[in-house]
Amino acid sequence: MKVIGILPFKNEEKFLPTYLSNVQPICDEIIAVDDHSTDNSRQIMEDAGVIVKGYEDTEKLKGGWTCGLIRQHLFNYAREAGGTHFVCLDADETFTSNFVPIARDIMSQLEPGEKVHMQWLALWKSYTAYRDDHTVWSRNFKDFIVADHPDLDYSYNYMCEGRTIGPNNDDTLRKFEVEHGAVLHYQFSCFNNFLLKQAWCQVGELVQQGPGALGAINNKYSICYQDQNVGMRDMSADWIEGIPEPPVPNFDPEWKEENFLRKNLLPDIYRHFDEYGVEYFRGLNIWQIPQLVEWRENNA
Repeated sequence: MKVIGILPFKNEEKFLPTYLSNVQPICDEIIAVDDHSTDNSRQIMEDAGVIVKGYEDTEKLKGGWTCGLIRQHLFNYAREAGGTHFVCLDADETFTSNFVPIARDIMSQLEPGEKVHMQWLALWKSYTAYRDDHTVWSRNFKDFIVADHPDLDYSYNYMCEGRTIGPNNDDTLRKFEVEHGAVLHYQFSCFNNFLLKQAWCQVGELVQQGPGALGAINNKYSICYQDQNVGMRDMSADWIEGIPEPPVPNFDPEWKEENFLRKNLLPDIYRHFDEYGVEYFRGLNIWQIPQLVEWRENNA
């Protein structure tokens, strides 16, 4: 058994130590693709012993989304390196600490093509508590680890890339409840940045799909802006033991661009505003985000 973690990243220097803390101990190797980072991300990964490859494919999708294409390359790299099991977390995620001691034993019991199906905990404006209510953010399970088989392939659709290779069904998914482990998702901890990422996705999708998709896009992302009657549950201390918190405030209403800008989100959004005109995007449900309102007022 050779366990390889695969990771696409771009400007994630604040989150990578958190990711590495509970991913590196269960992997024999981590292979990452740096999608043109401009911060210290690549150095952090190389200093940790991660194999970092560049991404030079210039055939980018019109909306600017390349993550799925990078994952295709990563699975190829991991297979070439002799991987038998692939760990597929993102840079703003890590495993709960209670999973680390049992992870390799669980993986060793997977049949080829089987996957570890774990709860994806949405840390909502917090580093120590997660959503536990009746929304899409709660009781959300995802495939994070797969045992390879030569017949497995990767499926990619625009902005809907999968994590693992092969089909997800009752025959392939082995579900584990939180008492055995889960995945901590820090995207929502920095809430304004989360909303900005959703706006970036919406703008990209409207560029990709055209004005006729406006209603469907607003409907798809409406859940992101429903922040009332949130149910929360504190995590057990042993779930987060030894995990370094990302050095970013949980939630800062006085959000400052220089503190939170990670993926060149604002420049990408502004580039589309300049190219298509702000009126093209006025119908999107993104105009409660302070940075975008400020841009619109300054460029009216």
